[in-house]
Amino acid sequence: MEQNIGDSHYYQIITGYITDLEVYDTRESYLNARKLAGRPDVNLLTIGHLDLVSMANSMKITSAKIEKIDYDTADIEQYFCCKLGDKVIEGAFCRTFFNEGDYVEAVVDPLAGGSYFAYALRRPADKLLWLHPYATEGTEAGNSKLNIPILPRLFLIGAGGLGVFTFFYFVVMAFSKNNFSLLLMAVMGLFFILPTYLFSSALKKSKSGSAIADKIFATLGYSNPKTFDIEKEYNVFVDKLFDLYKQYCENHNGYLATDEDTYNEFIDHYIHQQSEDDSQDDILLKQYLRQTKKIDGIQWAFFYVNTPAIPSYINVIHTENHDDSHGQ
Repeated sequence: MEQNIGDSHYYQIITGYITDLEVYDTRESYLNARKLAGRPDVNLLTIGHLDLVSMANSMKITSAKIEKIDYDTADIEQYFCCKLGDKVIEGAFCRTFFNEGDYVEAVVDPLAGGSYFAYALRRPADKLLWLHPYATEGTEAGNSKLNIPILPRLFLIGAGGLGVFTFFYFVVMAFSKNNFSLLLMAVMGLFFILPTYLFSSALKKSKSGSAIADKIFATLGYSNPKTFDIEKEYNVFVDKLFDLYKQYCENHNGYLATDEDTYNEFIDHYIHQQSEDDSQDDILLKQYLRQTKKIDGIQWAFFYVNTPAIPSYINVIHTENHDDSHGQ
């Protein structure tokens, strides 16, 4: 499923300050930009989990058509290209809200043509980590979820059932009537089964953890990368926010409100509240919430708790020093 990924259990890391940052909202605009830059063609569906991303985007559009409603069908991912020193870094995250001049540590693998594809990007200044889509937990961490709307799921299940019925019905009819031209109709049934099979395969793959995540977390120095789930680490902050929200509701309403307006009101109150008791993590969490509050559809970007040391055996290229080296 991956392109340019060998048998190694690790990626490389390139550190430095972002320059020449360009962000693309669609796969087509990104590929056109690559072509204009003279970089070799690349099949994105063979890189990481971008095949799952493509399927999820298609499902959003299908769901909108089935429900005949007009809602946001923007792609769930954004592509980007930037430079760290003289190294060209490309990648796809859900939302790329890092900026020119940011110091970052990019977890990368080489692409044909001399550029690098980023599977993760860590910004130490405010402890933010962007991850490749669906690469949030290792292969032994439990089940991850591919969020597919219910109507497309039902549509695919129905299509699969119709395909199976059509196939066997016309096979039986062909042999019982000795009319083998009916086998052509049976073949048509296979076309109904194929989308369901592809969907089921992708869903199974999405629920088995991520080999991409294994390599990302191993490269960043997590002690048990295959069992690590960054969402569980981030839930420490989610639980804290929920406790503060309950307290806020009790003080203002006398009950736990579940409407979005009340929650947004609480977030506004929380991120602008300053306290002498705030830890460094509290300060950074408020900064993270201020940055992400107005960005719709954020996934796979986390405020992280622990910062493990990058192992000495990882190939690290320090562009800020204009000096390539191994280790830190």
